[in-house]
Amino acid sequence: MKKFIGITLLVGLITLLYILTKNTIFNPDSLSLSVTTSILDEEHNCFNRSYKQIDDSLLGAWDSVFALSGIKNNPFAITLYFIKYFNNFEQSSNSRFFSFREIVSGNNTNAISSAIATCAIMQKMGWDFQFFYNDNECYLGINFTEDWQIRKGNWVERDGKSYFLKEFDCITPVGELKSDNPSETYRCLVVKSKDLQPVPLINSLPVFGSPDYEKSLVWYYRGSRYSLTAWIPKEQVRWTANLPVSLHGMVASGVFEFNNLGIIDDIRYLIKDYDEYNKVNFIFKLSQSESIFVYDNKKPIKSITNQLIEGQNDCDGRSIFLYCLLHILLDYDSNDMVFINWENHLAIGLRPQTRTAEKLLKKEKAEYVDGDYYILDAAYIGDTHWGSKMKHLSDEYEIIK
Repeated sequence: MKKFIGITLLVGLITLLYILTKNTIFNPDSLSLSVTTSILDEEHNCFNRSYKQIDDSLLGAWDSVFALSGIKNNPFAITLYFIKYFNNFEQSSNSRFFSFREIVSGNNTNAISSAIATCAIMQKMGWDFQFFYNDNECYLGINFTEDWQIRKGNWVERDGKSYFLKEFDCITPVGELKSDNPSETYRCLVVKSKDLQPVPLINSLPVFGSPDYEKSLVWYYRGSRYSLTAWIPKEQVRWTANLPVSLHGMVASGVFEFNNLGIIDDIRYLIKDYDEYNKVNFIFKLSQSESIFVYDNKKPIKSITNQLIEGQNDCDGRSIFLYCLLHILLDYDSNDMVFINWENHLAIGLRPQTRTAEKLLKKEKAEYVDGDYYILDAAYIGDTHWGSKMKHLSDEYEIIK
């Protein structure tokens, strides 16, 4: 936590020094745009000023700081950083629009100005962000790559692209809105560049502080009881709460989350003498343990960390939990694993890597899809194993890779 605060202060200092050297009291950008006031609305004027005020030297300074914090080339993490950064300024009740320089030099902003500044920064970095607003609401709009597999959320279509809406805070998941009746139409900004890139899967987490919570994990396999304690950083709980409701988006984050919980080496030790078939089933039983998770089919997909904290999930959440562990512990990748999506149900399909496992699966008459992906259904508890399938599930399904 101390390191994260230190990085925040460092970025703030770099930005302030930059502003001072650029002589912010006299702002030439505001003069150059004054003649266009009658043409462009205030939102566009504010965005244009902020966009011009962010130059390569400032981007380079930020880039160095993000490298130290472990989030370089991670636009989702950088977005959350700037949301937190601007929310730390004094929040003005003034309805005027503050440009980036005015925010930093005056230590004062409001929600719409902060969101516009963040949008300007992310676009200047080359990422596909928009700012959506009406008289009562304002949001960041984020264009994600398709491999996030976002399952639910509010978005706006612009120019053939889906921009998922993000409240300007660090507690609300992308796509979830505080407004009970969001508007059907929003105004948006004129994009400065035509070469903006969608936001890819995250490739790191920020540096979090010492663990604040502990979670006891208890499960059984082949008549033996196993138990471990996961140590969970509070900041990781809050940070991952912002993730959109997605499959591979949660998996990408989950891999890094697990590495912060202090249990991976212990599980690896417990399965080191097992063959592939038993390693998979051992991890399978951990993932479906009712002492760890209460099943709730109304629960939206949440991060690995928040699933553990809440002690609740549904078939989607359990499948993501299991997928992450199989990837981390047994090196299965997207060629070996798929999500199997039936109507109102989700499980994993796993391709065996050894002849021994394949023979055992065939001997057990295990259920499979698409030829060689054997079913792993973490929501199907009881005397179940790799290849068990609920009888009511149809032969109509979708494979999600």
